[in-house]
Amino acid sequence: MTMNSLSARRKISLIIVSACFCISMLFWGISYKGKRYVLLFRSSESKDLCLESRYIRTYKGQSSVSAFVDELLLGPETERYRPLFSPGTRASFCFVRDRVLYVNLTGHLLSETGGSCTIKDGMNIFKSNIKKNFKNIKKIEMFADRKSMYECR
Repeated sequence: MTMNSLSARRKISLIIVSACFCISMLFWGISYKGKRYVLLFRSSESKDLCLESRYIRTYKGQSSVSAFVDELLLGPETERYRPLFSPGTRASFCFVRDRVLYVNLTGHLLSETGGSCTIKDGMNIFKSNIKKNFKNIKKIEMFADRKSMYECR
């Protein structure tokens, strides 16, 4: 074997390895589901808190906290768990400033319908979800229809 043929084999091997790496990165990028979060919900049958894990994607211009809050307000995926708030409750704004989360929920929150938790219980579970998944948030200020509800510490 000459030095030239060894050099050519190394180049071919390097090209093949590089191509495999690029293809695997492409497939990983296409199949990326988002970041994994753990959501807490109250059980329908008992008073226990139950865990549900989800992969949540953030989209351009959306913070991870905002995406998480939107997903949390959609409610549980299984029928065995109770939603935190009444169906239709959405966040009209959600942002973090100086380690404080400001969330304004729509007026649907005030009607306890659809098998949801009580407002107080739902807010406590909401707070627990935020604290568990976002360690950098130290305080949560919640609003309903732009009126301050209370501070969750």
